[in-house]
Amino acid sequence: MTKLSPTANDPRPLPDIRTGINRGATYGLFGDAEQFMPQVRALGGRFVRVNLCWSQVEPERGRFDWTVADTFFDQLQDGDEAWVTVVASSPWAIKRPTWFLPASPAEDLDRYRSFINELVRRGRGRIRFWQCEIEPCIPMLWSGTPEEYLAHLHVFHEAVKQADPGALVALGGAVPAAMIADDPSGNALWIDYFDRILRDGGPDFDVFDIHPYGDPYQIPAMIQACQRQMAKHGYDKPIAATEFNGPMPTSFRQNLTHLGPVLAAHRQQFLGETSIPDGGPQESESEPAVAALYERLETLPATLRMFMTGCSPDLAAKRRRLTSRDIVTRTLLLLAGGVRRTACFQLAPESPNQDNPHTVRALMFGSFALMDFDGARHQPTADTCELLSRYLDGVREVRRIELVERPEIHLYEVHRTCDEPLLVAWRRCDDFDAEDQPAIPFDRPWPHPTACAVDAFGGAVRVEVADGRLHLPLSVTPVFITPGQHR
Repeated sequence: MTKLSPTANDPRPLPDIRTGINRGATYGLFGDAEQFMPQVRALGGRFVRVNLCWSQVEPERGRFDWTVADTFFDQLQDGDEAWVTVVASSPWAIKRPTWFLPASPAEDLDRYRSFINELVRRGRGRIRFWQCEIEPCIPMLWSGTPEEYLAHLHVFHEAVKQADPGALVALGGAVPAAMIADDPSGNALWIDYFDRILRDGGPDFDVFDIHPYGDPYQIPAMIQACQRQMAKHGYDKPIAATEFNGPMPTSFRQNLTHLGPVLAAHRQQFLGETSIPDGGPQESESEPAVAALYERLETLPATLRMFMTGCSPDLAAKRRRLTSRDIVTRTLLLLAGGVRRTACFQLAPESPNQDNPHTVRALMFGSFALMDFDGARHQPTADTCELLSRYLDGVREVRRIELVERPEIHLYEVHRTCDEPLLVAWRRCDDFDAEDQPAIPFDRPWPHPTACAVDAFGGAVRVEVADGRLHLPLSVTPVFITPGQHR
């Protein structure tokens, strides 16, 4: 049986740092549960998150089907660390029956307790983290009140700890209101929601989870808001970020005038006013607002076309470069903020069939998959994930070095168990065509006789060491700088 990593017995909840990958919104719900951990390991992932629904494990009262859960559990090996988000979707056991989303409160909390207990016992010693729901602050994902979620969380916590005292319980994820895209209230949605949860439910979780989509440079503020919220109620618990990626179509202001009807439909789903089909992504009906965009594809700005199926190869390649930079940027910002676990969304599509591109879901999230369903074809973004994992292997701490005179430069010092110095640097520029701008000169003290610099795409960057200083050109593409040779 796979055992938890040695740090699981450390008196601190999360003494180490791990980076990894989120499998996706579902696993084995809309197709056969597949073997995917070899692909995660190949990308250097030391941490993985998977969602499992009650409907998959106990499709009928008292009849457990362990096919999907065991397919995942049995893939885990020594050194792997797993996080399972348990979604209370059920065709028979909850107040709003469904196979998928939104989850809702159990009709019988004792029945829910029994289900969680059975599931955790099945994964005992192999699953480090158990999360209670995906994002309960979003009606699209949780159809219940904060009070009902608190009751749900309390039972969940008791059942997990009874079945596996060494496991950790994670609070459902906090997501910025930017996910609604046109909500002027900023982060009020999740801040108000979790303030109520923390006030009464703090003892019932070990880890606070955030899903920082939207502007990556708002990540430090989001982390600080979480820390302030916990401190307000007397808690200081580790923070994980188990779902993130970018950019999204809403990241570009010039897209918003074209996305009005799409965002209205997205907001309706987000707020639970329209339901998510139970049939799976590829069986979803075309949504009129998205289909209308495709009818005038060639008239749309490049910043929007690049997210749409059928855009030019050059635009698709540019979008992948943007995403590759974003993965590095977002991960460094998270780790520098003290986040202890990260999982980039997502490894692959959720079924071998092509998703219907004429849906809000496909438009907003469809470009994030790192590889095909079976792992046969990788996107360039997967190569960036693998490169990032190699440089962050054994990471102990990430610290931003503030350059007051050059605020556009982001410079991070990475401390690793190997003790080899590592700097990561880039120039912040939010312009869509920033990659076409000339690099700017950068230098700083460097006590080593040589240096090697590699960008986020794996390309060598010209670097010189002279008179105890490091000299190199910086662009919007993050660069990894070490004293040693190209990795």
